[in-house]
Amino acid sequence: MISNISESELIEQLEKKGNYKISKRLEPQESYNEDDGSEKKIAIFLDVETTGKEIAEDEIIELGMVAFEYNPDSGKIFKILNNFNELEEPNVPISPEASEVNRITMEMVRGHKIEDDKVEDFISKAVLIISHNALFDRQFVEKRFSCFVQKNWACSINDVSWKENGFNNRSLEFLAYKFDYFFDAHRAYMDCLASIHLLSKRLPKFDSPVLQDLIVNARQSTNRISTKGIHISHKDKLKARYYKWNPKDVLWYFDAKESETEGELQWLKDEFDFDGSVIATFNATTRYSNRV
Repeated sequence: MISNISESELIEQLEKKGNYKISKRLEPQESYNEDDGSEKKIAIFLDVETTGKEIAEDEIIELGMVAFEYNPDSGKIFKILNNFNELEEPNVPISPEASEVNRITMEMVRGHKIEDDKVEDFISKAVLIISHNALFDRQFVEKRFSCFVQKNWACSINDVSWKENGFNNRSLEFLAYKFDYFFDAHRAYMDCLASIHLLSKRLPKFDSPVLQDLIVNARQSTNRISTKGIHISHKDKLKARYYKWNPKDVLWYFDAKESETEGELQWLKDEFDFDGSVIATFNATTRYSNRV
């Protein structure tokens, strides 16, 4: 009878049939690996909720950070350390679209302020800041807190070989689903925990920890390739290949890893008979920054 079957046995039976995929609610963990005596450094996973998407105009309303120990060579995650999660009342209204996503209202943030010295103290020992969309999060926190400017950054969207491992959708909720867990999304603290859990998983084709792959890629230089001059009719092909639009300079661009730059320039030549050019080079200290 079903009543005599344990939860784990029931899940195993259902998944064996091939007609079911079971996802489990994420439960916060204190550690992911036992101490093996290897070198350990501190990283911080960071997430912000904001009044909207415009970096120049919108403001942070919630800052979440979770610090953890890791080995920079193996990519193993050890202890989850302390966390930081605070709200801040903005000077501009929270857009209805943002509030619908993060469920934060003006009433919730009224009277709250994030203290700069507390943020600086929290990140002081971290050698790496990680975000699941660092192009967004880094620029918001740099605008608000100067202590983030000289930190090394990595992005769990762009600095992980998701495409090479069969993942075309890189949203956090989708990747969590593919690795058989789910969580209450779009609040900063829970997004950080869910992202660290993702970093602890192994890439299916590379058979390596996600964090190890991220570190290898983040250490590489990145070359920004300009496609200025390619006709607008080709925008769908460029978007499908993760090119981004820069309205200020009126061009599509792609940030290629050092190892893939030559291949990307050749793709532009083969696809559009176009000679792309490298217009800037970044490292982990400057990548994703609003100074770029």
